[in-house]
Amino acid sequence: MTDERELDDGLAAFDQLGREMAETNRLLRAVRSDQAARNQQEHDLSAEMRAALKQATGASQKALQAAKTEIRSSLLWTGLTAFLIVLVAFGGGYFFGQRDGWETGHADGYQKARNQEAAASWANTPAGQRAYGLDRQGDLDLLTMCRGNGWTTERRKGGIVCFPNADAKGNVTGWYLP
Repeated sequence: MTDERELDDGLAAFDQLGREMAETNRLLRAVRSDQAARNQQEHDLSAEMRAALKQATGASQKALQAAKTEIRSSLLWTGLTAFLIVLVAFGGGYFFGQRDGWETGHADGYQKARNQEAAASWANTPAGQRAYGLDRQGDLDLLTMCRGNGWTTERRKGGIVCFPNADAKGNVTGWYLP
């Protein structure tokens, strides 16, 4: 039950990470689009500024230079802010995704090791050795399904009972146990 809850929590965190990454990508595209538009505006403005600078006085040149500096400063802060948002989003996603993935992987690996240890313990018992011997001879499937010469099944008390049945000569056949 707790493994399912942990898996559900991990999947929920993974879904949240996916939504955050999609939102981050959307914001990044918007910032890039905005930056491209501003670059185009700056390019267009730059051409107009050159024409205006040729005709303007020294005072108008100072005003245009101040406006240009302000635009660049805004672009710089916008770019830095977008970069920090992306960096925080990816860093947080990586941290939470790695932590949840490690916990899930650790739990799965521990359970598999316990299952293999239990199987190895049983395989070293006398019953496990006999089952292995029957399987090597190809008789284990016949034995478990009660199939083979001289063996029949009968339904009793809601279950199936397997028992030997003598043939016409009175011989009962079976399996050689290892």
